[in-house]
Amino acid sequence: MNVLIIEDDPMVEFIHRNYLEKIELFQLIYSAATVQDAEALLAKKAIDLILLDIHLKDGNGLDLLTKLRMNKTTHEVILITAANEAQSVKEGLHLGVIDYLIKPFTFERFKQSIELFKNKKQRLESAKISQETIDLLLKKAVLSEELEKGLSVDTLDFVLRAIQEIKQPFTIQELADQCGLSHVSVRKYINYLEHTDQLKAEMIYTKIGRPYKAFRWL
Repeated sequence: MNVLIIEDDPMVEFIHRNYLEKIELFQLIYSAATVQDAEALLAKKAIDLILLDIHLKDGNGLDLLTKLRMNKTTHEVILITAANEAQSVKEGLHLGVIDYLIKPFTFERFKQSIELFKNKKQRLESAKISQETIDLLLKKAVLSEELEKGLSVDTLDFVLRAIQEIKQPFTIQELADQCGLSHVSVRKYINYLEHTDQLKAEMIYTKIGRPYKAFRWL
């Protein structure tokens, strides 16, 4: 997979590139500082994901995204910008971005966005897609209302994918390490999944030391 960084600040572009290299998901990492350069790259290179700034030297990232959608391109997009006006956020979400990151942000939050992209791509590659998966991808309001305060559909999707990949049974700390999230955050999602009968808790007894609680996907 290939990714394109559209960012006119060299230092910010360096940070994005450094984060992407640490994650080691993409084969090629391209960069463009202007809308014109970005359009030229998109016309001749196979790009799976675009990291898109809004305020660029020669235009607006949202205008570029609108044009891409009108041309029915399949590029996935994560908006990474200092623009936190409600209208920009609404427009970005309306245009189908995977995530919206407001600068500055942590590597952990950046990695979470990339995982959301990876999860969506993997789920859509299946021959058949379950209603649960569709609900997660579309962020159905009914699911959002079901979640407790402080939980998000995006992070739930991220945690679910990690659970499906991790060795069973697993502890909360093992899942936290797998996700790159805090122990406290992961515990909240484990509690939700256990309450909704998607996870089963079990006690693991060892010859030495105290027993500990682990979880298994149902």
